[in-house]
Amino acid sequence: MPRVTHRLLLAVVAAIGVCAVAGMALLWPRAPVAPVAPETEVQTTELLDATLLAVETVEGADVTGLLPGATEVAISARIDGTDDLVTFVTSDETGDTYRAGQRVRLAAIASEGQPTTYYVSDFRREAPLAVLALLFVAAVVAFGRGQGVRALVGLALTFAVIVGFMVPALLAERNPVPVAIVGSLAIMVVTLYLSHGLSRKTTAAVVGTAVALLLTGALAVAFVSAASITGFTSEDARLANLQVGGLSLRGLLLAGIIVGGLGVLDDVTMSQSSIVFELYRANPRLGFSALLRGALTVGRDHIAATVNTLFLAYAGASLPLLILFSTGVDPAGTILTSEIVAVEVVRTLVGSIGLIAAVPLTTVLAAALAVGEPREAVAAGRGGHTHVASSPPPPEVEAVGPE
Repeated sequence: MPRVTHRLLLAVVAAIGVCAVAGMALLWPRAPVAPVAPETEVQTTELLDATLLAVETVEGADVTGLLPGATEVAISARIDGTDDLVTFVTSDETGDTYRAGQRVRLAAIASEGQPTTYYVSDFRREAPLAVLALLFVAAVVAFGRGQGVRALVGLALTFAVIVGFMVPALLAERNPVPVAIVGSLAIMVVTLYLSHGLSRKTTAAVVGTAVALLLTGALAVAFVSAASITGFTSEDARLANLQVGGLSLRGLLLAGIIVGGLGVLDDVTMSQSSIVFELYRANPRLGFSALLRGALTVGRDHIAATVNTLFLAYAGASLPLLILFSTGVDPAGTILTSEIVAVEVVRTLVGSIGLIAAVPLTTVLAAALAVGEPREAVAAGRGGHTHVASSPPPPEVEAVGPE
């Protein structure tokens, strides 16, 4: 029976892979999407890398309409790679944003018959981000070794699917929900098997993740529609809608919920499947029922912590919003049901329900596969063929609950 179960789950995984590939082929944009061009070109903007040489406060400047603590500053900067110097006056919203020596990106605006004007478009962050990325890679490889390297390859493939398929498909006005689902399924199958190997443990996690992901998507579609959420909740969403005509912001929100849910689901399902197999390897005498009860006990702790983590992640990202609403005079019920808060409520609760569903499903599948794993593979701790007939029995591990 366990062998049949494993073959059945492998067939399910194969079907998931085929559906993902077929879906990507159907949704793949056939032609590059041209950017939306303005009807008339009255000015041109050029971005220039520069280094700030001096920053001086403009005394007596009119700061009416600026935030408290904001000042007007005169900035001198040198364009990188040249000896060109530019000087301009701009607003410093915090009073200490700009300092000499900072590397910035200037926007140079040239209008017909007018002198070129400059302002700081953004800071250049290549160096600190590169250092942080190297520290991350070093930490992953140092701890994970070969598996860590494979996880990094999986991360690169995830980025490739999102940037190479999902974003172009969304720009081509494909339905965001199918795009998110097929892209997420493709990412899940490839990265889980790449990072954790082709094993029963991984197969259980893949199937559990796929089912929970589809449930998350269905709940997101149902409750985003039921709550009449439009998706017009941020400046980024409005700008995207302006730049790409016909883009569904509600669909974009749904796609974000699905992709974000995958990031937590594959962590939970893989951890839960690993727990099942490690419990069984510690005591191969455990039956299916005892193994299931023991793993679910750990799973409940995992869910309790993960749900709180999910809420804290969304709350942390929304702290400015929470501060804004806490200083208002509207009733709490009005605040909680406003669209900008309702989006985060739906996102958090839908993701949490998906997590809760994933744990028992993955645990059942993993337990069914674990009790059928060949005893020599159990003793070896892998899918090998070590003979252990003459070896002493493994130590007893207290079963959780009666058989």
